[in-house]
Amino acid sequence: MKAPTLFGTALLAGCLFGIPVSKAEVSDWQQVVTHDIPYRLQCVQDDWPFEVHYNEQVQEELSSYLRTGRREAEAMLGRTPQYFPIIEHYLKVNHLPEELKYIPLLESRLRPAVESAAGAVGLWQFMPATAKGLGLHINGQVDERRSPYQSTETAMRYLTQLYRQFDDWALVLAAYNCGPGRVRRALRETGCSSFWDIEHRLPRQTRRYLPRLIATIYVGKYFDQHGLQPKKHKYHADHFRVFRIHHSVELDEIARYCEVSLSWLQALNPGYLEVYAPRQETPHYLILPQQALPYFARYIDKESRKVGTDYAIAVLDSQWKSVALEGS
Repeated sequence: MKAPTLFGTALLAGCLFGIPVSKAEVSDWQQVVTHDIPYRLQCVQDDWPFEVHYNEQVQEELSSYLRTGRREAEAMLGRTPQYFPIIEHYLKVNHLPEELKYIPLLESRLRPAVESAAGAVGLWQFMPATAKGLGLHINGQVDERRSPYQSTETAMRYLTQLYRQFDDWALVLAAYNCGPGRVRRALRETGCSSFWDIEHRLPRQTRRYLPRLIATIYVGKYFDQHGLQPKKHKYHADHFRVFRIHHSVELDEIARYCEVSLSWLQALNPGYLEVYAPRQETPHYLILPQQALPYFARYIDKESRKVGTDYAIAVLDSQWKSVALEGS
């Protein structure tokens, strides 16, 4: 059964004649949800990687963003300059749809250290078993689910795997939320191939997942039309660079050497649970604000004399990521 839509005749007339409803013409929330919002969604839905339905669930989520939760929405949007450049880079590298960058807004409100009641952690809210199965390290020193880079690399790999299974982004998103096994079972039981036709056989949280994501993408794209103003968070870095590290490093020592606060350095590198980054078999990442870079170059020279030239090469050879992922 198809989900009910709320696109009205006024909306369709607006699309046909290309005349959007202006903010000045909309005086209350009911007019906004029956004119402005559905008009915009109707006119962009062909550009999104999944079918856009504007239903009561989308309305409810939009209300929480644009009415009751405006302050939280502005804080969430204020984190996008920090994390969107990272996510957009990996989406481009993996040839994935741009709209997927809004998943972490829905999952975590772009808070890399947040943990759900069920134990999911990070921007992409990976459960421990899923994370370990995908190769992320979780121990007393590191939790790579909290690392913006490792978690995003892993999310891209996982989303690609799911798309190879389902060849449909709406089904991929459902599988991301509840697991591919449940989605395959719902497809078998219904004999249908559309998310909107199998949603009644999915868990309640998953039934709401795509409508919630539609609302989240809308807010991410059109927040300024509703008077939302992104608010920078305390440890925001207008410009930052990331280095791939093969050796252990002391975060408190780097903070002193680079003349930045340890709390800021830890906020930029939430995957490290201690004040040091331990040596690992696989490389790990260090994120630094732009103003720390001249000092960090001298720090590398100092450490190179201690451990040999391999240390400097391991760090400096990975500056391609620093250039590719510089954010503003």
